[in-house]
Amino acid sequence: MMSPTRRTPARLRRFAVAGVALTALVLAGCGSSASEQPSAFVIVTAAQPPSFSYETSATGYEAGEFWANTGATLIRNPYAAGEGEMSASQDLFSFEPLLAERYEVSDDRLTYTFYLDPDAMSVAGNPVTAEDVLFSIKRKFETPTSVVPFVSAPALTDPDTQVSVIDESTVSITISDPGYGFTLLSMLANQPYNIYDSTVLIEHATEDDPYAVTWSETNASYGFGAYELTDYTPGEQMVYTANPGYVLGEPDITTIVQRVVPDAGQRANLVRSGDAQIATQLRPADQIDLADSGAAQIFTVPTNAFVYIPLLTTAAPFDDPEVRRAFSLAIPYGDIIDDVYRGRLDPVDSILSDAAPGFDGEGLAAPEHDPVEAQEILDAAGYTEPVEFTLTVNSAVPDLEETAVLIQSAAADAGFSVTVDSVSSAVFQEGLASKSFQASMGRDYAIVQSPPYVLSLFYTPGSPLNWPNWEDAAFSDALAAGNAVGDPLTPEAGQWWNEAQRVLQTELPTVYVGYVQPLNAFGTDVGGYVFRTDNVIDYSQLTLESE
Repeated sequence: MMSPTRRTPARLRRFAVAGVALTALVLAGCGSSASEQPSAFVIVTAAQPPSFSYETSATGYEAGEFWANTGATLIRNPYAAGEGEMSASQDLFSFEPLLAERYEVSDDRLTYTFYLDPDAMSVAGNPVTAEDVLFSIKRKFETPTSVVPFVSAPALTDPDTQVSVIDESTVSITISDPGYGFTLLSMLANQPYNIYDSTVLIEHATEDDPYAVTWSETNASYGFGAYELTDYTPGEQMVYTANPGYVLGEPDITTIVQRVVPDAGQRANLVRSGDAQIATQLRPADQIDLADSGAAQIFTVPTNAFVYIPLLTTAAPFDDPEVRRAFSLAIPYGDIIDDVYRGRLDPVDSILSDAAPGFDGEGLAAPEHDPVEAQEILDAAGYTEPVEFTLTVNSAVPDLEETAVLIQSAAADAGFSVTVDSVSSAVFQEGLASKSFQASMGRDYAIVQSPPYVLSLFYTPGSPLNWPNWEDAAFSDALAAGNAVGDPLTPEAGQWWNEAQRVLQTELPTVYVGYVQPLNAFGTDVGGYVFRTDNVIDYSQLTLESE
């Protein structure tokens, strides 16, 4: 039996942050000077989560940061020091216990048994139990709006037969093929498999809502994470308070105030002045200016986040593959990299990590800008007038608005007439869910970096995350063949993942504009940043050095 046990995480030097009354935090505004001790650790962001229920709304930066800090999983990818100029990041190919004190893998590699840590407490003060694990996974699969069933197949498809409570503190999960093991562990280590306090949720369950999904949309105190959301003012701020029962110990920064500041320039200025410790979703130009002036830190990471444009393949004009191919050639990739992202964007020749064992990049290539060829493709396909469509962007993400304007201008020279529609974060998420956008631009990523998961995430037929509403037999066949190999990290499986990517690059349901570095800025006295594949900030690792 293999039996991984908990490793003691490396702790950076920590400094206490004095807390003050929440009322004072609201009234204080932005009046302190950079040399004064701040009233609280302040993070300024563009928006708030549309829901506190993962099963209701699983997308969006602010939502991801909420779930990462209020939730906890059975296991996690350990944090590792960065190499060269890279920041610290996750080790994607190993796992360590979190809510589970240890876990064992059966000799046939089909059964994973998790022994829960009796000291792990929810924010409500309840110890984690096997019933919590079963309840959480069943909720994820039985809530109609949940994306978890779509992203979990084929490793986990039926909690009733695959998840078993052994005793109060022991739970097992079985899989049908040992090759699914790495993907299973990768999923269990990430946000889709946060474990919930079933005692709290059952108190608020109803006959029509046995998992209290509706209650949890507006109530957040049911997690086992490092923080609890203790104050929430819609449209203004959220206050996080450290969970004293967190399995890795109560974070030293005990109060974090996340304030909504819609204007990206103002968010940057708040970090510059010392009135905020972190600003998220910045314009790259502001971010680099902060770093060059010595007013803030920015980080280089092994990023998995991409700027991308899903194209609705079930309606005109992008139901025509030729139009999709022409549009991919109409995008001014070089100008976007230089003018918008100031070099913090790299071309995408593969949506899979080339660091993964068994990776095969043969024949894969990043898209290129060629307006002449784009016009020729449209002419050959019989389009005699400019192809009109609307490109929708989230107004809370300024770099995407700037990118959309560049695309609008360049595409006019390639036979397209593009209308840019900038909408609020809430409207943007609603439109994605309803698949009502002809084309939309986002920054996104696959939290789980197992190759079959990454390839399936946005392209599983019927999935609410299949923004292009795209199905392709050759793509599905390649995924099935790769899964049939067993271990997804072997060269044999890698050939099939390569085949699937070639289909994506030929059929182009999505145009991948580039891999983007995190667009956050950190005060010069802030430490402890670790890059995660969910691209959000782990508050429990942050440090603040006093003057």
